[in-house]
Amino acid sequence: MMRIAVVAILGMLVGCVQGAAPPPAPPAAPAPAATGGVGASAAAAPQAELPTSPAVRLTVATIPSGNYAPVFVAQARGHFTEVGLNVEFVNTVNVNEQLAALAQGKLQVGACSNSVGCFNALHRRVDFKIVADMKSGGKTEKSRGSGGLVARKDLWDNGTIRGAQDLVGRSVWTIAGEGSGQHAAAAHWLLRSGVDPRSINWQQIPSPDLMAGMANGAIEVGAQSEPFITAGVTRGIHHVLATSEEMNPATRSLYLMFWPGIDGLGPLVGERFLVAYLRAAREYINAFEYGVDQDAIVDVLIQETAIKDRAVYRQIKYSWVDPDGVVARADLEADAELFRELGLLPNPVNLDQAFEDKYRQFAVQYLGPYEPPR
Repeated sequence: MMRIAVVAILGMLVGCVQGAAPPPAPPAAPAPAATGGVGASAAAAPQAELPTSPAVRLTVATIPSGNYAPVFVAQARGHFTEVGLNVEFVNTVNVNEQLAALAQGKLQVGACSNSVGCFNALHRRVDFKIVADMKSGGKTEKSRGSGGLVARKDLWDNGTIRGAQDLVGRSVWTIAGEGSGQHAAAAHWLLRSGVDPRSINWQQIPSPDLMAGMANGAIEVGAQSEPFITAGVTRGIHHVLATSEEMNPATRSLYLMFWPGIDGLGPLVGERFLVAYLRAAREYINAFEYGVDQDAIVDVLIQETAIKDRAVYRQIKYSWVDPDGVVARADLEADAELFRELGLLPNPVNLDQAFEDKYRQFAVQYLGPYEPPR
């Protein structure tokens, strides 16, 4: 497996969590997709034809976190192979690392976040396209809280850090630093609390290193995601200050992107990828929301992420991904405007050319709109 960058893997694995997992909750339909997104779930229609040959090799950027679960699941369960794609993963530290390689065609599939780096690239008309949702605000009780700000447990317990006002003048660590999607979510919360986000010192660190830094007392506050949130709470390392949904109910933090040359690689290559991707995203949702094949999906995450304790995965809030891939464009544009107001983007960002919905529409027509398991 190729590696663009080596992620610092947490040397300290999470100890076993006490207690067995509760039985799955009875199925309940997820909330409807947000309005104002790019595209909507396709109505019932005859299944589209999907070519699976010739086989095409794709290089796909990943980060070893639960946010990439649909990609990991599609690979492990053979969904890419089923549609004639030979997928090779390239590990990166954050999405900003992916942009240049994606524009040059060294990567054919990557991700974009609601970050200054992505907004700048899209505003400059770099011709890659946002094609599907990858991580957005949780829509169910089991998916709300998969990301958020955490404070070191001793500082919470002694009252040093209890709210937004307590962060003024402190360093807050995020996976990609100032201008990242985690920064955007926190900035919404800070502004509502009357705190200028510019009064915070924003620093950069990978998620495993953030947890280790809190455990050894070197870091006070950071933005964390699952499975590290649950692992840190269970071990008494940190306390959750605010979830992503509490900070910004409209958070839309990760988007799937294609290299502009993907259509030239073979017949319906982008459409094939989205069929495999959405199939896996639905399996991931069904596993954590309804308990369908959960052990098998957890096995995939144990293999691909730094947390190896099965009990942790049984307690996490899973990262919500829209099961029909719908991208909430208005929320992305709102974060771009927030960064402009904070002085991190010099001009309003024009995202008119940033979206291509044909791949997602094909995949939903082929698979049918998502329905919860019965």
